[in-house]
Amino acid sequence: MRPFLVTVPLLLAAASPALAAGGPQCPPTVSVTAQPEAPGGWAPYPGRDSHGFIGITLIEGDRSQQMATASRTTLAPDSETRHARRLVQLWEFDAAQRGKLFVLCRYRGTEATLAADLPRQTRRCTLTLETDIRGDVLDEPKTPPQLDCR
Repeated sequence: MRPFLVTVPLLLAAASPALAAGGPQCPPTVSVTAQPEAPGGWAPYPGRDSHGFIGITLIEGDRSQQMATASRTTLAPDSETRHARRLVQLWEFDAAQRGKLFVLCRYRGTEATLAADLPRQTRRCTLTLETDIRGDVLDEPKTPPQLDCR
């Protein structure tokens, strides 16, 4: 199967929220077009699917270079806290000691992602995820994960 392509209208729609005052905001869904590779005797027909937001990956380095490699410099959260069926992950940054950072928005059921550079003045990002009563992150939460970078 050929790689999934994120549709251009979604990328254009995502460009404005990525520059919002509260930092980049991952769109709640992403539309993906798949073009199957057809074996002899079969005709391929593309499909279009919508996938819900499931989380982020924060990556340090130049976005173009990092996305061209499978061994990306990902950043683990500095802390995680649980509050009443929520998991809150926190990343804190010292602008004087860090390189470029970007956020990679991940979506359920696809390898397609969206990425946006974090502004240089970003000092912290929090991601809030819904959990079940045992504290496990839900695969299909009632409320999508909430990202806040400032």
